[in-house]
Amino acid sequence: PVLPPYEQELITLNPAARGYGLFLCAVALLLSCCYYTWTVLNRKTVVIRASQPLFLGLLCVGTFIMATSIIPMSMENSNAACQAIPWLFTTGFIVVFSALLSKTSRVNQMYFRKDCRRVVVEAKDVMKPFLFLLTANLTVLISWTAVAPLRSKYIETGAADKFGRSTSAYHSCFPEDATSQDLAFLLLILVINLVALLYANVEAFRGRSIRTQYSESKFIGLTMLILLQALIIGIPLFFVAYDNPTARFVVSSSLAFILCIAVLLPMFLPKIRYLRDHHEQQERIATHKKILRKKQWVYDGLAYGDWQSEGANSERKHIMTDNQQEDEEEEEASPGLEIMRMGDDGSGGESQE
Repeated sequence: PVLPPYEQELITLNPAARGYGLFLCAVALLLSCCYYTWTVLNRKTVVIRASQPLFLGLLCVGTFIMATSIIPMSMENSNAACQAIPWLFTTGFIVVFSALLSKTSRVNQMYFRKDCRRVVVEAKDVMKPFLFLLTANLTVLISWTAVAPLRSKYIETGAADKFGRSTSAYHSCFPEDATSQDLAFLLLILVINLVALLYANVEAFRGRSIRTQYSESKFIGLTMLILLQALIIGIPLFFVAYDNPTARFVVSSSLAFILCIAVLLPMFLPKIRYLRDHHEQQERIATHKKILRKKQWVYDGLAYGDWQSEGANSERKHIMTDNQQEDEEEEEASPGLEIMRMGDDGSGGESQE
């Protein structure tokens, strides 16, 4: 018998959903660049020195890399895009997470140590967890890419016509010869990072009562909790929506965006407010000092007699000029209130209050 013509519907990504995901990507990239620029421009201020420019810079770089993973997620029929997704997302997450973990664990070590020696959070302390997690994840990613590289494929759905032929197929990234061993690479990456994230949340919970400058420990703990909740909710939703390209892309792009925003907003918005308040406080102090100085000049003039002569006026101008120069030099030299212990080399470090 002659079978009727075979028609198969290809389920592709909805253009509106693609636009939604790329918009989230653009917002996350823009915020990462803006906060990184703000950190560089204000790196010498007391607020940024206290939080360490390296720490804040790593957060911006990590969120930037993680946000770029949305771009290959939106592509179809591209083997390169399929392989880029786990590399970009995992690398960005490692950079962000290692910075948060090192800061939290180091603060706890300082706070709970028995002796009272000063401890400074240095760049090498941030790099240790970063190198460990990067090595572990890179080992899995390289093995995954070498053994079972992801390929762009159309997977047939369960729908079939009366002759048993599949009537629809959806685009996805699968290994060339999918086996149960290929899934082990994905599960291994998830286990490594989720275990590390759980450990970081335990460290944040231990240090929940520690008061650090600008309440940074509180915001780091809040960020850790949001990351854990987003992954616990987002990963199951991703697998539930896997058969639908549009739903899968919306879930995955939203998850990447939420992870980026959960890091950037709690870590930078309070610091911007603190820096603004610090500048306003410095301006009030400078204005108050000038008023007191002017009053002192008046009192000095009344105490020393006649200030109407030309010689007295000349001397008074000279004194006023010298006093103004002293005020300006003092304001430029003063870094503000030191709420945080600084390291011997000038680098910032956390200290308990």
